[in-house]
Formats: sequence, C-alpha cells, structure tokens
Amino acid sequence: MSYNDLSNKVAVVTGGADGIGEGIARILWGCGAQVIIADVQEEKGKALAAELGENVCFASLDVTEPDSWSNLVDELESNHGRLDTLVNNAGGGGFGNLDQLTIEEWRNIMALNMDSVFLGCKAASKLLRADGGGSIINISSTNANRAWPMFSGYCAAKAGMTMFSKCVAQHFLETNAKVRCNTVHPGPIETPNFRRLSAAEGAEQLMADWQKNNPFTEIGTVEDIGEVVAFLASDAARYVNASEFVAAGGTLL
Repeated sequence: MSYNDLSNKVAVVTGGADGIGEGIARILWGCGAQVIIADVQEEKGKALAAELGENVCFASLDVTEPDSWSNLVDELESNHGRLDTLVNNAGGGGFGNLDQLTIEEWRNIMALNMDSVFLGCKAASKLLRADGGGSIINISSTNANRAWPMFSGYCAAKAGMTMFSKCVAQHFLETNAKVRCNTVHPGPIETPNFRRLSAAEGAEQLMADWQKNNPFTEIGTVEDIGEVVAFLASDAARYVNASEFVAAGGTLL
C-alpha cells in the first residue's frame, strides 16, 4: 500500500485551474488518479487539462451555487460512475479588519470559504458513500489557527471550515459510512495570489513577521501541499480522520 498509487481513484479538485489547486491536481494526476479540475476559470482549467492529457478533464463549477454542484455530481455519475476523493480547495479572501470590512465583503468571504465546503460535502456525499467510502480533503489555512486582524474574515472562515470538517467526519462515522474528512493547513505558498497579497498596502509588517519567525528560508510550493493531499486521498491514510495537517515549514503563522 502506497500513498503515491492512486490509480484506482477518481478525484475532484475545486479551484483546480491555478495556484494550490493546480499543484494538487498535478500531484494527484502524477499518482495515477483520474482528476476532474473544477473551476469557474474555464480557459485556464481547460488548458491545464489539455496539458496533462489522459485521465484529466475540466468541469465548470461555481462552488457557491448549489445548482452548479448538482450539475457536477450528475456529470461525475454519468462519466465516471463514482467519486473517491473530493478536494475542497477553492477559497480566498483579502485584507480587512473589524473596522474596514463591509458586510458584503464578509459575506463574500464566507460564501467562498465556508458555503463552498458545505455545498461540496453535501453534494458529493451520495457518490462517496456509494462506492464503499472515500476521502474529503478540505484546504484550510494556518490562519485558522492564529488570529491576524487584517485577515479577520478569512481567519474566521477557515476556522469555521476546520470545525465543520470535524462535524462532517463524525456524521459519516455515526451513519456507518466509510468517508473520511480531514483538513490541510498551508502556510505561505508561492502562488500568484500570495504574491498579490504580499505586495498589497498594509502587508509589509505581516511579511516581516513571517520572515522573522519562519525557520525555513523559502516559501512553500504548491507541490508541498499536493503531496499531503495525495497521502490523505490514498488507502495508506485509511485510519486518518477528523485531523488537521499543518504544512507551514514548522511555524504556525
């Protein structure tokens, strides 16, 4: 049994067209999984699927819309007949402390990071159960573990998603379904979005604090997160459930 053999798995990666999601999709594909890149970014998603080729396809998905999830599950049932791994990776959020965030910005952050995970777990539940079990992997953040006032909405959403994931794991246990649910908590990862945020006004002190406290000299890569996800997707992780996996170079930020 090996975590890098996923040749019998069908996996969906939300937000899989770029950033951490792209890294996860590439690693799962490299381990032999059939990968569905689910994203609103159609051009990028189709280009990545075409680049990887066999065993990869693109599916249009707005993670905040229930009907979009229903359409995806129907496609999975028709084209693959099963689902083994759901990676709820889509998410994001900008700067804003208590005084700065508007209610609209707050609701958008919650929709993208919390509603999306609720809708994904709910929609995929039937398919995950049907084939004897599976793995849900929700991409949280070290911001769920440490307060950053300038990321207050994002911190709240990721913390809530982390606890919701434990509730999902317990629900499947109570209903005798062999579906595991775990969270992965990346620290700073080299992505276009991270570069954009780190260059934004007000980010200087955040970056200075990170560089002072992080024992590693480089920022993590999307592949670092993909490797953790590959393990959790594999049968080697069959006894791992309701757990938090921090991938942040040894430092909680």
